[in-house]
Amino acid sequence: MAAPRTDRRNMQAEEQPVAVEPESDDSIDKKPQAINSCKKDGGYFSVPLVLLAIGVAFVAGMANVIPHTTSAPDRFAFLENKYDSDLVRLVPRRVLAPDVSCTTPPFIVRLHVHVDEANADTLRANNHVLLLLNGRNEGALLDWPAGCLHALAETAATALGADPDFFPNGLRLYNSDGGAIATADELDIERLAYILMDFQMWVWPGIRVGYTRVLADSGMTMTTMSLSPLVYDVEGFFTSDEADAFISQGLATINRSMVAGNGKLYAVDDGMRTSDTAYFADSLFTREFRARATAVSRLPSPAFAERPQLIRYAPGQYFRKHADYQVVNLFRESTPWDTSKTQFKAWCIFAADVLTTKLTDSVFPIEILPGGPLFPNVSDTLTWQQNLLRLAVTKEPTFFTERGLHDWDDWVTESLKEPRAANLMDAINHAVGHILPALIRVWEVHAAGDHPALRYVVPKPPVSGSAHYFRWIRWAKDRVASLGDQVPPAFRPNGSDYPSLLRPFQNKLVKYVLADYDKVELDAKLTPTLADWLVANQDLDDVIVDCARDHVVLFQVAMEAWTNRAGAGLFAYDMPQHMQQTEPNRHLTLFLYLNDVAEGGETVFTKSKERLIQTDTIHRGAGMDECSDGLIIPPRKLHALLFYSMDGDNLADRMSTHAGCPPRSGIKYAVNMFTWNFDADEGASALGY
Repeated sequence: MAAPRTDRRNMQAEEQPVAVEPESDDSIDKKPQAINSCKKDGGYFSVPLVLLAIGVAFVAGMANVIPHTTSAPDRFAFLENKYDSDLVRLVPRRVLAPDVSCTTPPFIVRLHVHVDEANADTLRANNHVLLLLNGRNEGALLDWPAGCLHALAETAATALGADPDFFPNGLRLYNSDGGAIATADELDIERLAYILMDFQMWVWPGIRVGYTRVLADSGMTMTTMSLSPLVYDVEGFFTSDEADAFISQGLATINRSMVAGNGKLYAVDDGMRTSDTAYFADSLFTREFRARATAVSRLPSPAFAERPQLIRYAPGQYFRKHADYQVVNLFRESTPWDTSKTQFKAWCIFAADVLTTKLTDSVFPIEILPGGPLFPNVSDTLTWQQNLLRLAVTKEPTFFTERGLHDWDDWVTESLKEPRAANLMDAINHAVGHILPALIRVWEVHAAGDHPALRYVVPKPPVSGSAHYFRWIRWAKDRVASLGDQVPPAFRPNGSDYPSLLRPFQNKLVKYVLADYDKVELDAKLTPTLADWLVANQDLDDVIVDCARDHVVLFQVAMEAWTNRAGAGLFAYDMPQHMQQTEPNRHLTLFLYLNDVAEGGETVFTKSKERLIQTDTIHRGAGMDECSDGLIIPPRKLHALLFYSMDGDNLADRMSTHAGCPPRSGIKYAVNMFTWNFDADEGASALGY
């Protein structure tokens, strides 16, 4: 099956049919990038081209309350340094502490319990509590005598499939309104809680399509329009006066919409995007909207939101299907392209060894025994690999599509029609290798009967120094917020040593390292080669992030240098052994409809199975196939869409692909508001913008 593809090596055996793999979302991050240990010049990261309308500069602030603003001129006056404002005020995590007195694990009564079954009085009468993972609609019902919240969360999270290796990084509980729970009395109110790990950001659970919730703090309503991707209709987020103010102020500076890539903004003429955009300066008006956006999103700081952007679609203007998140692997350890391929071979060898050496101890299905069609024969690149993929699409027909890999679902289906198509798993591992653990699980459950001897844990990749760096910055900010006035002034948000993802902070850390060690000591810490490189490149952009991704020790000495100055007793940091690698990225989008449109101008979620209106054949005739199917939402004045770029695990949701369809009559005005999993301004800086 021929399909668009990236420039990759031919992964098929000689004289065998080539199954050409599609260029999926995941293939974007495989574009060429430097894999040297450290940069040798002042270049920047090669960030892949994805369609993000990131502002040229980010600065902002916030108000603790969330008023509805007016269009008075002073509301748009330019404001200065955000770090002198409340915009960077951050609500620290309330992490559950293990209780050594809790020696008996909580008892799980039932799994797969839908949140609709939760009734506080009934749960309390039965001494039960319902716990769910972040953003999920089904969870675990547990017996709960009292206390032991950490053990309760740990037991439920394990039963629900969360990775126990991540638990030491922090477990948290939240109520159905996104409020933190840290005491037994707080949990007893609803007897319902959602479990978040480490620095996961809150995701509103969809419950069911058509479900409407009213937010207690603002009176806004959120109605679920789709569960996958997770899309809400929001009412009460802004007023008619504010809509008019967005339009009148934005039209003064509106220009052709741009896309972002390689650390720059581009106006494109390739038919991808033809709309117009205005970027608002930092002001009380935009700060109040940033505060409002992060409040409804339940994010820890208003700084996690970008400034609003006015979008104008004249008749015929559009934005073709795209995602709002960046696909970035640039901060991860430089590893060969075939890491997943190596893991696949290791699993085949493991399973084959069990099946050939434990025949006397266990009884296995005949299909997986040596010579059987599902025996994991690592040297068989044809029949075994085809049978594995056929098992996946037969037993779990939505295996690829539920992960947003529609093109790969088509590719696998077509490839399996060709008897001689070999090395299919090479293509899978190369471009979408993240699905390997799930694919192995399909074999374990549907072929091996979930036999304990055949359960395999795919080894976790090493945590890169740059990943440690990003998490430490987030932890240090959280710690500063928690300690308050105990923090020395220089290390508070408006101080010169406040932890930041902005690039100059990395250079400051290097200066501290060089001040703390003489040449001999630095050579011993880093190796002479790395020490010499650090001295020569101390003023380089991304000096820590670039080099630490392959040299964790550089992060360690930089972190220690800052900690010694901030106060080792206040900022003692334990480096996690395992963690979900998380780079700065967009978390969710709020899309505000400022006016009604006579005809057209819909937003379409191309991978959603939900349908709000009938398919639009007019758009198909105009060359906008993506506007002809999926969840097609017409613009309604004073409504907003809230949809997630990240799922409950805070991983990119490939189902979130969407498009802006052209108006056929009238002009469409809207506002984009993007929230991040980090400080939005600093996150954009880390990505090179």
